[in-house]
Amino acid sequence: MPSTPHEVLIVALREQPGLLGALVSRLTGVQLPRSLKPADATLRFVKPAELRLDLVLQGGRRRWVLVELQRSVDPAKRRRWPLAASLLFSQTGALGDVIVITARRAVARWAERVACVRTRLGTTLQLKPVVLHLGAAESKALLDERRPELALFAAWAMQHRHGPAARAVVERAFELTERLPRALRRAQQRAILSVLSERMLELLREASMNPDKIPETPAARKLRLFLEAQGRKKGRAEGEAKGRAEGEAKGRAEGRQEALITLLRARGLAPSPDDESRIRGCADAAKLDRWIARAATATTVREALGTRTQGARARPRPPGRSRPTPAPRS
Repeated sequence: MPSTPHEVLIVALREQPGLLGALVSRLTGVQLPRSLKPADATLRFVKPAELRLDLVLQGGRRRWVLVELQRSVDPAKRRRWPLAASLLFSQTGALGDVIVITARRAVARWAERVACVRTRLGTTLQLKPVVLHLGAAESKALLDERRPELALFAAWAMQHRHGPAARAVVERAFELTERLPRALRRAQQRAILSVLSERMLELLREASMNPDKIPETPAARKLRLFLEAQGRKKGRAEGEAKGRAEGEAKGRAEGRQEALITLLRARGLAPSPDDESRIRGCADAAKLDRWIARAATATTVREALGTRTQGARARPRPPGRSRPTPAPRS
């Protein structure tokens, strides 16, 4: 099942196809066509079969790019990538690019050679994709003041890292994100937080809670303020949800309390001030339901509320019947 970092980056690429062109241009120097637009990423064959891919971009009828985000080794890609490229080649009559993006060096090496199959006789089927490994050097290159939208890729590359260098990349990514237009800024800030691991988020929260212990750069301050704002927003949402739940529970209890008092009065069993206070002080819905059920047949308010009258004694035992002897403990 695709992870949150995987889905966040796919959504970003689908909504802003130009991000892929900027990434490829920055890391390889090659310019992709600006006409590339998202297409259906499910490829269908003549026979009932489907091949689901991360992202397919098409520009006109003869230009296509297949994008795969790869966080780990997947042996099934040995068949799927050549199959997908062959189908798109057959449909368009032109060869496009298969681009694999990964943050792990081992996965990058695997992706370069996985789609190569050779028989003992010598027949070879091979697909060599364009592999973009977002390592430390690449992440640094993506932290470009002229292209702040690329900071999302640099942060995405830190999803498995938790050291001071990784934290510095995330803080710098947040700082560059401030340069984006307001509408894009918030979306990219949320996307950056979504692609980070829980461990990295916890480290950032701890640092934001103790800014005096760690020298705070301007980037770290912006990240701290954003995290604090997110925390306040989350706290308000949780408080409102808790308040709604408590209010609903209180409302249900008050409804039962009124129903019980109305039923008692309708049957001529007027509750005393103490009885009414006891009823209104009960917030236990199950107990109120039991009282309502008893009130339908009770002859007194005390009987309805299950209150034993003062001086009531236990029923006397019939003569000749002795108290049962408890069984000895083993």
